[in-house]
Amino acid sequence: MASEDAAKAARKDARKAEKKAARKAEKRAEKLLVLRQEESRPQGRAEDQTSSMATASDGVPAPAAKRLKTDVGGPSQMDVDAYLALHEITIHEAGAPAPCLSLAAAPFKAPLLKLLMAQPTFTAPSAVQAASWPVAALGRDVLAIAKTGSGKTLGFLLPVLSRCGTAERAAAKGAPLGLIMAPTRELALQIHAEAAKYGACVGVRAAAIYGGASKETQVRALRRGVELIIGTPGRIKDILDTRGGGKQAECGCGAFELLVLDEADRMLDMGFERDIRDIVWQAFGHGDGYRPHQTFLYSATWPLEVQGIASDLLTEAVKVTVGSGGDKLTANRSVAQRVHVVDGSRRWETFVELIAGGAGREGSRCIVFANRKDTVASIAKYCQGEGLACECLSGDRSQAQREGTIRRFKAGEVTLVIATDVAARGLDIKGIERVINYELPADDFQDYVHRIGRTGRAGATGEADSIFTDADRRYAKELTRIMTEAGQPIPPAL
Repeated sequence: MASEDAAKAARKDARKAEKKAARKAEKRAEKLLVLRQEESRPQGRAEDQTSSMATASDGVPAPAAKRLKTDVGGPSQMDVDAYLALHEITIHEAGAPAPCLSLAAAPFKAPLLKLLMAQPTFTAPSAVQAASWPVAALGRDVLAIAKTGSGKTLGFLLPVLSRCGTAERAAAKGAPLGLIMAPTRELALQIHAEAAKYGACVGVRAAAIYGGASKETQVRALRRGVELIIGTPGRIKDILDTRGGGKQAECGCGAFELLVLDEADRMLDMGFERDIRDIVWQAFGHGDGYRPHQTFLYSATWPLEVQGIASDLLTEAVKVTVGSGGDKLTANRSVAQRVHVVDGSRRWETFVELIAGGAGREGSRCIVFANRKDTVASIAKYCQGEGLACECLSGDRSQAQREGTIRRFKAGEVTLVIATDVAARGLDIKGIERVINYELPADDFQDYVHRIGRTGRAGATGEADSIFTDADRRYAKELTRIMTEAGQPIPPAL
């Protein structure tokens, strides 16, 4: 008990220190922003920034964190230590730059900063953003391990947009500069929507490239000229003609200088490793190696498979870990997890009680997960009969139908979505208050963490209810671990 009280007191002190540090950093960062806006020249490219680093007597660049202390608006070491401790951030390189503690301190061009700071629900960088943005600004490869819902998309997207400067775009003559790969169509479309939103203010265009939709339409978008290709490995492989060595490629590959692998662990789980390697070689291969480029690899877990591809595709990357990370998936502490241990015959009755408690009512959003398409259809039929604005999201629906459901869910026209694990990743919708697991994942229990990660995103809180029966006993130990590490109460029956 004493150790628990001490830990609580330490967390409380850390929060106080962080708030104080954030206030100081905000004031300093505002001064820094004014100075940036007054500079006559545009922000230099990452390699120029790197070359201008202070150099020690032995010719090795001085540690970035020490240099930043002397910058206008730079956080003190006490500020940095408090922030890292509170947010469980580990930056695995002693000389890496300190995290940016406020949006105003983000290392981006003025138009992008202005738009970023104008977002009403975006008041501070998430932990992974704060730690990775300064690293990315130096042109270093970034390897980030962070839980689902932690803000990874803007963690890589804003640095990528900043790198697509006027000079780079002019030199590329309409050819793409960046390539972003994601495991699912839904995630690719989410990233593309953010790229369109933030890219407009810096003149960066993006094309979404994915299967299940018209290839001709996507090719036309490429031919009009884009700076970013965002898509899934299968369709990107076709567009770049990796099988034919690029002879029939729909766009030039010579200008590529940025690569992003988002949710790398999921892409490898889905069997995309060979496709990824072929695409990277087609886009960046040169002679016996690769042309110089900057790579961002983001993942929720750090298994051996991800370690292997990271070792091959990244160069002297700075690794950033948020939370425990590592080989095992961790849940978002902002999500209140409740597990209802019942007899299998009471599964439906328990679900009806959960729905009757207000899930999916007007003004709220909820996702219900089930394992089979026919189960999804049955649940949706019942909920629609109860007068709920409910639709399905499963693999048997066309891409147009799925996109329509997601669009209506975002707009609030649909408040309850019944889904298979097609929605477990890549569905980044603000305001999802609750997730209900009608059934726990049947094949890969990692999907439990990704399912409940649809709520409690980007600093918000959420709730997750899961129905647990005797058929799920094989998952009891892992579920207990996940809940314990997230600070959730464990039901005695579990």
